[in-house]
Amino acid sequence: MTTLIETNDEKEDIIFPLLKTTTSVYNDIIIIESKVLDSNNHRQHDFIGNNNKEKEKSIEISLNQKEFESVSISLYNIDYIIGDKTVKNKSSTRWQTETFPCWKPISKKQILTNVSGIFTPGMNAILGPTGCGKSTLLDILADRKDSRGLSGNVLVSGQSRPSYFKYIIGYVIQDDIISETLTVRENLLFSANVRLPRSIKMNKRIERVNQIICDLDLESCADTLIGTDFVRGVSGGEKKRTSIGMELVLSPNLLFLDEPTTGLDACTAQNVITCLHKLSRQGRTIIFSIHQPRYSIFKLFDQVLFLSAGHNIYLGPSIEVLPYFASNSFNCEEHDNPADFVLDLLIESNNNSSTKLQTAYLHSKMHSNICHMIRNDMNNNENKNNCLLKYDTSRTYPNEFYYVAKRTLCNVLRNPALFASQIVSVIIYGLFTGLIFNKLDTTVETGAYNRFGAIFFIISCQVLSAVNALESLIKERALFIHENVSGYYRISSFFLAKLIIDLPLVHIIPSIIYTIITFFLTGLRQSVEKFFLFLITNLMAKIFGSALCYFIAATTSTFGVALVMVICCYVTMMLFSGLLINITSIVYFLRWIQWISVFRYASNVLAINEFRNLTLCLPIDMDKCSMKGEDILTRRHISYATTWDIWKNILALLLISVIFFIMAYIQLLRIKKFK
Repeated sequence: MTTLIETNDEKEDIIFPLLKTTTSVYNDIIIIESKVLDSNNHRQHDFIGNNNKEKEKSIEISLNQKEFESVSISLYNIDYIIGDKTVKNKSSTRWQTETFPCWKPISKKQILTNVSGIFTPGMNAILGPTGCGKSTLLDILADRKDSRGLSGNVLVSGQSRPSYFKYIIGYVIQDDIISETLTVRENLLFSANVRLPRSIKMNKRIERVNQIICDLDLESCADTLIGTDFVRGVSGGEKKRTSIGMELVLSPNLLFLDEPTTGLDACTAQNVITCLHKLSRQGRTIIFSIHQPRYSIFKLFDQVLFLSAGHNIYLGPSIEVLPYFASNSFNCEEHDNPADFVLDLLIESNNNSSTKLQTAYLHSKMHSNICHMIRNDMNNNENKNNCLLKYDTSRTYPNEFYYVAKRTLCNVLRNPALFASQIVSVIIYGLFTGLIFNKLDTTVETGAYNRFGAIFFIISCQVLSAVNALESLIKERALFIHENVSGYYRISSFFLAKLIIDLPLVHIIPSIIYTIITFFLTGLRQSVEKFFLFLITNLMAKIFGSALCYFIAATTSTFGVALVMVICCYVTMMLFSGLLINITSIVYFLRWIQWISVFRYASNVLAINEFRNLTLCLPIDMDKCSMKGEDILTRRHISYATTWDIWKNILALLLISVIFFIMAYIQLLRIKKFK
C-alpha cells in the first residue's frame, strides 16, 4: 500500500503494506491507525507497537482503512493483430514463397477482437480453448505485450497506466523461473531486498518474508533449495507458490498469473488456487488465465471471462455461468463441471454457434452493465489522485548491486556443474597437456614444430574451455529477462555482477590453474619474465572466450544455436592464426580476418616469448646449433624486435575482449523483453 513518509523535512513515496492482525501469528506486526484532522486532508497517525505502544515522531503516513485499497482494471475495445501487415493478398505471398522458399512472411492474424470488460477485487479467471488469446489478454493487461498491433484502452481505477505500471504489480509467469541454487526463503528475501525501498529496514523485510512464507504454507520447505539438475529441491507446487511469493513482497494490489496450475497435479493445483483465493480476500485484484479447472477450483472464482477465437463470450460471476448459457439454449448436464461444459461447447461449436454466442453476449444485459461499470469507473476516478500508482525510486544502486552480486556468488559456489567441474577439468587437461609436451627438444625441425603445436594447443584449450559456461548463461537469460521486466534490478547491476563475480570464479581462476600446470610441466623455456607473459596471454585468451560466450548468450536463447555460433567463430579465428596455414597463402580478400583473430595475437606473444633468443640445432648433429629462434619468427612474419611487438598483441587481445563485453551489454539492452 502506498504511503507518504516525511523524515527530516524530506518526503518520499514508499510501498508500505500491512497484513491483517486477526490472529496471534501477526501479533508482532505494527498496527497503524489513521484519522482525518481537517479539510485539507492532513492526517495524523499513531504508531502503536504491541510492546511499548509509543508514538513514532516525524513520520506522516497516508493510509486507507482497508488493508488494500480497492483497485479495478478495465479494458475497452481491445484489438490485437500479429503478422506482416504488408501481406495483402495470397497470390503475392504464394509467389514470394515459391521464389524464396526460406522466406515465408507471417500473414496478418487477429488475436483479440473488440474485447471489453472490467476486473474488480477478488478472483478473476480468464478461460477459453487453446489459442483463444488468454495469455495475450493477460499480458496486455499487465503491460507486457508489444504495443505494435495493439489498439484499445486499459485503465487502472479509471486512469491511464503509468510507464512504471509493470514495476508496481505482481506478475507470475507460466514457467517457474527462479534461482535454483537459493532456498525458498533466500529467493523471497532477494526479491524483498532488491525491490523494496530503502525506507523499509531489514527487520521489516524479514518480517514480510516470514509472513509470506506463512500465508503460502511454505514453512516446511522454507530452507530447502529450489533444486538444480544435480540437487533435488522443492516440489512443483512449492515452486509455484514460491514464484507467487516473489511477487507478493511488494504487497501488490494487482496480481497477474499466467496458467498458475500448468504442470501440477489436481491436489497441488487446488492448493495453489486456494492460496490465491485467501490472498484475494485481503482486497487484492487477482487476474489469471487457467485451462480447464475442476469444479472445486472453479467455484472459488468470483468472476469468469470466457474467450473464443479472441471474442468475449461471457464475463460475469461464476455462479451465473450455467443460467446464462441455458438462456441461450445450451444446457449443462447434471453433475457436469461448468468449466468443462463451456470449454467443450466452445471447442466443439462450429462457426455458427460461435457467432451466435458472440452476438448473444454483445446484446445481453450483462454486456451493457459492464459498459456502464467501465464508464462509471472512468467518471468517478477521473480527477482522483490514485496513490496506488505512485512508484518509489529510492533504491540505491550500491545496495541493488550488492544483493545481485551476492546471489551471483551463491549461484556459482552452489552449482557443481558450473564451478567444481571447471576446476577438475582444467587440472585434468593441464596434466594431459604437460605429459604430451613434456619433452621439447631444441632441434630445427621437431623442436620448432612441437613448440608451435604446444602454443596452439594451450591457446585453444583456454579459449574453448569458456564454452563450458555457455549453457548456464543461456539458462540464466530467461531469469534475467523476467526480473528485469519486473523491475528487480538494472541491467548494469546484473552485468557488472557477472563481470566481478562470475568471470573470476568461473573463468579466470580455472585459467590460472591450467596456466601454472602447463607452464611447469611442458618443455617450454622457463623464467620469471616468461612465466608472467605466459600467464597474461593465457588470461587474455580465456577472457576473450568468456566475452564471446557472454555476447552469444545475450544474442540467442537456444543453446544449440549458441554453440554453433561460438564454434564457427573459434574455427574461423583458428584458421587465421598463422599456425595452420601461412596468412600469405590465403586469398587476398579474406586476409582481413587475421586482424580479429584472437588465436593469432595470443600465439604471436607466446611464439616471441619462446623463440626469441633461442638457438636451434640440427637433428642429426646436436653440436651444430646455427639457427636462431628469431629466424623462425621471421619466416612466420612475426615482429619481435622491440618490447612493443609483444605488448601490441596483448593490447589487441584486451581491445577485442572489451569490444565483445560491450557488445554483450548492448545485446542485453536490446533483448526483446515483451511478448
